[in-house]
Amino acid sequence: MPDTPNQQIRTAVTQRITAHVIYGWPHLGEPVVRHRGQFCYVGAVLPGDREPTPILRLRYQGSADRWAIAIYLASQDRYTESELPASFGPMTATPEQGIDHTFILYAGPSQR
Repeated sequence: MPDTPNQQIRTAVTQRITAHVIYGWPHLGEPVVRHRGQFCYVGAVLPGDREPTPILRLRYQGSADRWAIAIYLASQDRYTESELPASFGPMTATPEQGIDHTFILYAGPSQR
């Protein structure tokens, strides 16, 4: 299993994340997506804010459809893979599921 996603996967995942956020949370506009090593970081400009807020980090698990989900804890200024409620589903999922599991906590339910 590769440790980091290749450029093709990074580009495809960025496009998938952007489309999913614009579709489900159009009031947030385009998300801020960046990649570093095995991680993909996603943020958004929340209502009332001027700067993007970090929301989640995805950790590559060897496939474009398999990422470990970590939510950003603003109170501790860090990402954690262990703080999502168990009711939100698996801690390893597609990028879209990661968005659904975390954006709801920061930006409310999807508007689709």
